[in-house]
Amino acid sequence: MSVTIPVVSTPNVLGGKPRIEGTRVGVYQVGSLVREHDWSTAVVAKEFDLTADEIDAAPEYYESNPDEMEAIAERATATRDRLSDRNCASE
Repeated sequence: MSVTIPVVSTPNVLGGKPRIEGTRVGVYQVGSLVREHDWSTAVVAKEFDLTADEIDAAPEYYESNPDEMEAIAERATATRDRLSDRNCASE
């Protein structure tokens, strides 16, 4: 029997980014680990204490919403760059 795990977006949780319902685990985070960094779903499930169904929901959403995932990636990169610039300036 297949279980459908919803992906939800809530303004006050993870800044409104899509996440696996009932968790604070973002779809982008799981999707990028599975699709871009070749983590197995079993490893991701263990690391985040999630079920296989929950892990499967994230890459499905990730692949079905490439523009949204790209926007999240761009914001994450901009934030890392900004923090790196601040860190270098304070040294």
